[in-house]
Amino acid sequence: MKKVKKRLLISGFLVVVLLGFNHVLSSTLTQDRSHRIKKQAFTENTSDTLQICSFNNQFVGSFKNKKNELLSQVLKKFDVVVVQELVAPPVDGAYPDGSAYFADPEAKGFVDAMLGKGFKYVLSTEDTGTGERIHSNGTSTEWWICFYKPGKIELAPDLPNGFLAEDRSKNPDFDRVPYAFSLRSKNRSLDFVLIPVHLRPGEKSGDSPRRAHELQSIARWIENHSQKEKDFIILGDMNIYNKDELVAVTPVNFKSLNFECKNTTTLQPNEIKGKPYDHIMINRTFTWNEVDHNLGFKVINLIQACKPLWDENTPYPGEPYVHDEFRQHFSDHNPVYFQMIGTKDDD
Repeated sequence: MKKVKKRLLISGFLVVVLLGFNHVLSSTLTQDRSHRIKKQAFTENTSDTLQICSFNNQFVGSFKNKKNELLSQVLKKFDVVVVQELVAPPVDGAYPDGSAYFADPEAKGFVDAMLGKGFKYVLSTEDTGTGERIHSNGTSTEWWICFYKPGKIELAPDLPNGFLAEDRSKNPDFDRVPYAFSLRSKNRSLDFVLIPVHLRPGEKSGDSPRRAHELQSIARWIENHSQKEKDFIILGDMNIYNKDELVAVTPVNFKSLNFECKNTTTLQPNEIKGKPYDHIMINRTFTWNEVDHNLGFKVINLIQACKPLWDENTPYPGEPYVHDEFRQHFSDHNPVYFQMIGTKDDD
């Protein structure tokens, strides 16, 4: 009888131990699962990928035969698109001096097509150019415009933004004074300042040194405005001709994603005429790790991309390639793009 009681006591003790262990194990698994769910949610809320495109859309606001709908179809997949060579305002407004400007129908046509693809945009406060006279709807001056998808991007007015210099005409440091656009991802994993450029063209003796001076002037502006923000990206039509020039003009601590100097013009079948004009320069200390280097620097072949979209009865000017006709319908540059990856540690 004593042996039976002893066995019952031992059995009961084992049951209690097993139940306790089961409870602890269950609690641990629940906590672990909860931790994993929280960690996953944290990751999902603090990481992001953004595709950013730069496009020199030749003389948009001047050429009357632009295929704006087709171009917007090509550009609609991006989260941000910065455009060079907008030569007239797309909306009515007022210059900083209070004088009025009025929407140009060609410029408005392109912007309306982009709005139809879900973009919003920021427009510079006025145009800028090499001559004494600005505030003219002509190819001698340009406006800066940045399109963004409001579902993923918002403006960041607390970060440096606006023109890099007060005098926007015949500026000693810039052929066209750049305009900084400050943006932030909706989930706060990325904030950055885009500085689109259109540097001096040409191969004369003073042209490359002038481009170098423009880029160095941008670098100085960045240094003077980097107390709060560190992620400054210089991008656009730099009119750089080869690798040697790229090395010579690139500001200290920056590197172009187009370091291979891929041809970015629509003359890409012609290796002699095609040039690596377009670049995206990244700060190697602060921003390099936020770039998707597996994707790298991408060039959209505009001739190929627009061919299936061509809906005219006339022959497609990209096949065979007719340069003057193609650039008036589309451009003489290809869109280029890269991808940013957000982190919880972004400044």
